[in-house]
Amino acid sequence: MKMEWIILAHGDCDGVCSASLALSAKKNSKVVFTNPAGLLSELKSIETGNIIITDIALTPTHKDEIVSEFKRLSSKGRIIYLDHHPPPSGLNMKKLPVETVRGSKGACASELAYACFRDILDTEMSRVAIYGAIGDYSDNTPGVRELLKKWDKRELYLEAGILVAALEGVKKRDFDFKRSLVTYLSANRLPSFDRNLVEIAMRESEKDERMRHVVKGLVKTHGKVAYVVNVEWSLGKAATYARAYGNTLVGVAAEEVEENMDMSIRSVNLKNLHRVVSKVAEELKGIGGGHANAAGARIPKESFSEFIKRLDEELSI
Repeated sequence: MKMEWIILAHGDCDGVCSASLALSAKKNSKVVFTNPAGLLSELKSIETGNIIITDIALTPTHKDEIVSEFKRLSSKGRIIYLDHHPPPSGLNMKKLPVETVRGSKGACASELAYACFRDILDTEMSRVAIYGAIGDYSDNTPGVRELLKKWDKRELYLEAGILVAALEGVKKRDFDFKRSLVTYLSANRLPSFDRNLVEIAMRESEKDERMRHVVKGLVKTHGKVAYVVNVEWSLGKAATYARAYGNTLVGVAAEEVEENMDMSIRSVNLKNLHRVVSKVAEELKGIGGGHANAAGARIPKESFSEFIKRLDEELSI
C-alpha cells in the first residue's frame, strides 16, 4: 500500500506557496498548517507516513525533542525538510535524518520546494515559487531571477500582490481557507482568476491605507525600538510602519493571544535580528527567531515591557 504524504506548512505566503508546490508534486497529500511553536506537537501526533515540512523553523526550545521525533518518524517513512531559517545554535542539519535541498543564498521555502520537486512538476509551476519569493521578500536570489526570465515579471508581481493581500485579509487561523488556496494554486490557477480572492485583497488594500494612519497615531518608542500593541492589522505590516513612523532601528507589533504576546519584529540592514530576538525571548521563557531583518516571537504577556527594554539594550551593545 502506498504510504500517505503529510505536508506541514506555515500559513504565510511563502508557506502556502511551498505547500502548493509540494501538493502539486505529491497529489492527495494531507495539508496541515502549523508554526515553529506548534511543530513538535504536530510531529508527535503523526504515527507513520511520509512528511514534507515547509517554511517552519526549528526552535531552540524544542530542538532536542524535535530531533527525537525526526528519528522516530524517519524510521517509518521519508521526511523532506524545506526551510530557510537559520538552525538553532549547535544543531547540524546534515546530521539529521531528513532530506534537505540546497538553494541559492537567501532562498525562501518556495524556491527550495520548486528545486526539490522540479523534475516532477509542470514547469509553469515556477510562477508559484516566484509568488512565494515575492511574498517573503526573497525575489532577488539567483534562483528566482533565473525563473523570472521565463515570465513577464509585471504579471507575476500583480498575482503575488493579490495573494499576499488576500492571505493578510483572512484570519491567521482560517486554515480551511488556506487549505483550499493550496489546492487551487497546486493546479496552477492564477490568483487573479478567483473573484473571491481578488475581493478580499481589495478590501485588505483599503484597510492598509486606513491602518497606516492608526499605527502612526499609536506608535510608542523606547530607545531604538518602536512598538504598537493590539492593532487589528497584519503584525508584519504594523511592525514595518511602527519602525518607519517611530524612526527607529526596529519596529515591533504585538497582540495578546490568551496568556501570551505574539509579535512580529522588523528592521532594515540589521542582519542579525533573528539572533537578538531569539536570545531575548528565551531569557523571558518564550521563543523567537526568523531572519536577518524579520523575526517573530511569543512570550508571556506580563513580560512584554521587559522584552522591549531588553531588545533595546541588545541593539545598543
